[in-house]
Amino acid sequence: MLLSRLDGTLEAADLAALAGAPEEEVQELLDRLAGVGLIGFQDGTTGESEVPQSGVADDVRARIVALYDRLDRIDHYGLLGVAATADSKAIRRAYFAQAKLYHPDRFFGRDIGALHGKVEAIFKAMTTASDTLMDRARRAEYDATLRMSLRTRLSRRNAEALDAAGDLHGAVAAWAQVADGLPRDGFVLHRFARAVLRSGEQLERGLSAASRAVAIDPSRAEYRVTLAALLLAEGRERSALSELEIAERLDPDRLDIGAFRAALAARVRGALT
Repeated sequence: MLLSRLDGTLEAADLAALAGAPEEEVQELLDRLAGVGLIGFQDGTTGESEVPQSGVADDVRARIVALYDRLDRIDHYGLLGVAATADSKAIRRAYFAQAKLYHPDRFFGRDIGALHGKVEAIFKAMTTASDTLMDRARRAEYDATLRMSLRTRLSRRNAEALDAAGDLHGAVAAWAQVADGLPRDGFVLHRFARAVLRSGEQLERGLSAASRAVAIDPSRAEYRVTLAALLLAEGRERSALSELEIAERLDPDRLDIGAFRAALAARVRGALT
């Protein structure tokens, strides 16, 4: 229906009126049609008109990377850009406004390299945020988790300070306390596992935390690197190598991951011969 209405002059608001549908949904459909090459936009209305099909504009790339880097530290409300008191209509509007910027279809047919996994992770997180906040029971449970996170903020700051000061034993104890309060926070579990790795204490517990962090968010390359290092400390070289191979695919721009993987691969091959 949208394709039959396009004449080069109508805007999303006009098409929404003709279709009797919300403008956000119409704009999302237009973005998807543009992403697969069925339509184009005039005068740079997509914000990326001057970008060749093989890439994305520098400002778009920077925006994606910056949001991805914050993804494990931002709550559902912050991710969607709504207040904690927002009603379902406001959440739905915010979701459509944000999702159209990060929908994977927007970059269909472009060679965007490591950005592909980041865009998918962002869009998945936004969808999870919307689904959670639109469901009364899930939202109540999530809000309770946020309140717990606020109560542990001082403990978290203390753990970060001990980490920065090089007090490895104190950092492990502090991160363990935070992880006990937030057992489903992937970032906290990762920080605890990393503290364990640096100190050499409680390796088995750190390995468990690192494994749970990866299970919570399998798209984070750094979580897998920490897990690989802990597996290696336990003598499980082949399992560590598998995690590094996944991490390298997730973030091929990280040369340190590639070097770590190559060195361990050579070591495993040497052991086999």
